[in-house]
Amino acid sequence: MAAVQGRVAARSGARPFWTERRRESLAFLLFILPNMTMLTIWTFYPFFSSLYLSVTNWNLLQPVKRFVGLSNYASLMRSEIFWKVVSNTVVFTVGTVFIKLGLALALAVLLNQWLAGRAVWRAIIFSPHVTTSAAMALVWLSMYDPNHGPLAALFSFLGLSFPNVMASTSLALPAIMVVAIWQGLGYSTVIFLAALQGVNRDLKDAAAVDGANSWQAFWHVSFPAISPVTYFLVVTSLISAFQTFDLIQVMSKGGPVNSTSLYVFYLYEEAFSYYRMGHASAVAVIFFTIIMAITYLQTQIAQRWVHYS
Repeated sequence: MAAVQGRVAARSGARPFWTERRRESLAFLLFILPNMTMLTIWTFYPFFSSLYLSVTNWNLLQPVKRFVGLSNYASLMRSEIFWKVVSNTVVFTVGTVFIKLGLALALAVLLNQWLAGRAVWRAIIFSPHVTTSAAMALVWLSMYDPNHGPLAALFSFLGLSFPNVMASTSLALPAIMVVAIWQGLGYSTVIFLAALQGVNRDLKDAAAVDGANSWQAFWHVSFPAISPVTYFLVVTSLISAFQTFDLIQVMSKGGPVNSTSLYVFYLYEEAFSYYRMGHASAVAVIFFTIIMAITYLQTQIAQRWVHYS
């Protein structure tokens, strides 16, 4: 019967409904449907909901959402606390990312050489990465204890007085930056080490034949070869630093006097401590814009120094 219908359709010039192109399109839609469903529920809907809430006044406890236009954004632009948070976040992000990546690259170069107990050193350096942030924060809080901590004992042995860093407006943020660098150092080191081990040995030998010393060979051969990995670590490290929350929540709760309050912690406080969902959503939209702008800028700059061949 189907063959007869096909011959009739062929004689009449009609095309069959299930063409190869339509079957492929249907298969494509079926394959992406689960992912698109999850993206819609967990990404697109929250984003547009946040965008809507950012132009309303809603305290999370009342059902009425009053439209206020751009007043939430204007209020943030006039807020000294908001700009203090932005300043803290920039200092924290730039400091932790570039110090961490610089140390990680140096350690990777060292571990790429012959070294007694090299495998043990690699495990030691990587171990902070597998520790939860909350647990690490608690350990470092005990280390920073000005009365009974090991750092206080070391300073006392040297005849010095160890300051209460977590109560100091000038020392609390650098103290937390040390913890963030320590936590991310192992992962970045392992990634750099894997990239260095993949550098073409012939290029290094050619540089040595041309009379290049170790530094020149690294700077002109090895570093350009691992530039895609460097770019990957810069992008992911910047985004991760911008999203830092747990270290602040456990170690300082943004204090003293907002000296350690970072962007995501400030967003959380606005939403779930003060119930200002309109303000919090405006903070989230600005945060999204900043992340997108930084990512675009990095993509443009990377074209000048990242080499994929």
